Amino acid sequence: MIISKPKVTTLFSISIFLVLAFGALIYGLLNITESDSKTGWYILIYTSGPIGVVVLLKVLTGLKYMRIGKEKFDLKMPFRFSRLRFDAKDIEKWSHSSIKTYGGQYEEVTWRLKSGKEFGLSKQENTDFDKVLRYMKKKLKKLEA
Repeated sequence: MIISKPKVTTLFSISIFLVLAFGALIYGLLNITESDSKTGWYILIYTSGPIGVVVLLKVLTGLKYMRIGKEKFDLKMPFRFSRLRFDAKDIEKWSHSSIKTYGGQYEEVTWRLKSGKEFGLSKQENTDFDKVLRYMKKKLKKLEA
């Protein structure tokens, strides 16, 4: 059984960013009344707040937990309140993409189901990516796009 979940380092770095963004928002809200020139404080408040909220929503809706075993797949997205269970026969095709970037190699496995749904897992954000890729190449090589 393979269980792929978000990496702790990814969640930690995003949480540091969110603490800074919401900290700047709260700091601006608390100090705006004492300031003579409020323009800089308004810029701080109206940029850090929305950026923090958008990043928070994007991260939370992008969290995926995937369990693979015996040609059965279970994809759970807790903040979307959805769960997708399917068998290997429900996969139309899958692909592995690898892109060389300045910071290293970005890798992703993408599945497309016969129902039209498409989703993926990336190596940078999820644990056990290599096990998932080996499983797909071993068991479902014929469906690779």
